Amino acid sequence: MGYLPEESLARLHSALAPLNRQYDPIARMLHVPLKSYGFLRFFQGFPVHPTRESVSYAAALLDTGDVTLSQRAIKILRQVLPLQDQQSDSKTYGIWPKYLEEKPFKIVQPDPNWADFLGTRLLQIILAHRHHLPPELVGTIDVAIEHAARAIQQRNVPLEYTNIAIMGIYVTLVTAQTYALPDLHDYAMARLRDFHTYTFEQGGFSEYNSPTYTVITLKVLGRLRLHVQDVEAQQLIEALYRLAWEEIAYHFHPPSMQWAGPHSRSYSTLLDPEVIALIERSTSERIHFGVSETHPAIDEHWLLLPCPPDLEPLLLSVDKPHTVTKTLSKKSPKQVLTSYMASTFTLGSVNYCDFWHQRRLLLAYWGDSKAPSYLHLRCLHNNTDFAAAQFFSVQREGRVLAGIAFANDMNPTNPYIPYKPRDSKLLTKDLRLRFEFKGVFTGAEFKIKPTSSVKSQSSVHLHLGGLHFQISIPYVQFGETEARWEVTQSESQLYLDVVLWSGQQRLFDLVKLERAAIAVALDIRPEAVTLPDVLVDVDNGYLTVNWEHLGLQFLNHPATQLLLNESFSLSSIARH
Repeated sequence: MGYLPEESLARLHSALAPLNRQYDPIARMLHVPLKSYGFLRFFQGFPVHPTRESVSYAAALLDTGDVTLSQRAIKILRQVLPLQDQQSDSKTYGIWPKYLEEKPFKIVQPDPNWADFLGTRLLQIILAHRHHLPPELVGTIDVAIEHAARAIQQRNVPLEYTNIAIMGIYVTLVTAQTYALPDLHDYAMARLRDFHTYTFEQGGFSEYNSPTYTVITLKVLGRLRLHVQDVEAQQLIEALYRLAWEEIAYHFHPPSMQWAGPHSRSYSTLLDPEVIALIERSTSERIHFGVSETHPAIDEHWLLLPCPPDLEPLLLSVDKPHTVTKTLSKKSPKQVLTSYMASTFTLGSVNYCDFWHQRRLLLAYWGDSKAPSYLHLRCLHNNTDFAAAQFFSVQREGRVLAGIAFANDMNPTNPYIPYKPRDSKLLTKDLRLRFEFKGVFTGAEFKIKPTSSVKSQSSVHLHLGGLHFQISIPYVQFGETEARWEVTQSESQLYLDVVLWSGQQRLFDLVKLERAAIAVALDIRPEAVTLPDVLVDVDNGYLTVNWEHLGLQFLNHPATQLLLNESFSLSSIARH
């Protein structure tokens, strides 16, 4: 990489400043508090030295061209590279531990994705700085990259694992190109063709509409555009690159400057300013959010991600109300994503999904860029997002009719952790459905008492931010419990909860529970209107709800996730 222009170099140093403060000169790596939802969550906040972030930091240090900072980068690489498992017959072959602290115990919680993450970053270093590094270090990096690529080849992740599948394609294809490995090149090209075909036949990325993973995918595609020389590969990459930008542009809500739901995976309900800055940097001068100046990124000087010009108008305004619908045809049953876009708000939902903490299955945004607000539907068990709860819905414009049922064969906190029989036995101190509002609420109007029972056609009318929210619970049953409303409010948040149980710890066995289901009707609009009641029918184990032109049917008792998903049906009758 050549010398950077003065302005780009200044922004790079600005982006590096907080990372410089995290650098530990003794361990020769970054030093940060642990953040983990997995096994290591018991050590939450414990200071650790991350391998992935440290190598990213080293790459950016080298980009500065500063001799002192480059020496620091070399020290980091010499510390991290030996941590890779290079034994080809090992279960952790080709990967690094997430943290330096795992070294004495081998790899406590091995994550094969670290071959992809570090392989990507090491390729960036070797392609840009091979001739500026000590020869022995270059040789060590070359060996590590090939081990990472071979590990990725052996693992061969499913194509629906969007961001890791495309990252693996990058590592294997660019490694094959860099080191002249014909067999690896054939593998990588076959993977790229298959990923392209799979994605377009399905109708979009499997990790759909994710503010986190769509951006990761876009960045990897940007690396592929920059580094891959094969003409066929370039054509396939370009089509996928545009698809990623379409997902961003079609779901960006300019008035609130938020990413409309539903989200398959998200780590923050409000959009990270760094994503807004990326969009701003990647568009022409007519797109000016005023965010990019204050949010420099350590890779912006070389990883250019231009937005296709014809998509830019979607990032400027919502000219007229419209609905964005996408169907993922390879899901079983087909997954339908609906996003209603209006100048005053956006409302998104998915036709079926679990309540894992990364999901945003029913999500609304309103307000402006300086004070955005949102509504997010959650199901909480002992104050933790309850993944065994299942969501079903049908939407038309600002109206959603939804149902919640309960799977009796799922891990309660993570759908990707294998089920164990004890998971269906819930030791419960608290179980509730939460309508989570966040924003500035100083004059919210309630038409319920905070602890009133949830009765048939029980409803709530809220007037927030110039919008009218009408929420009704036409049906709720969870065993023999009696549901009630509970409201918690401050200036910045409002929790409207349907409490199924709260109190002394109690055992609920989802295998034995005979009745457990909730129906929800939500309407959002700028003006107050009188809405018709939801019609409810319970028959032969099914709950059927109809609300004017929307209809939904699903099981009203716990069952396997597969049976719940195969049994629901919905309808949306066009207005005349």
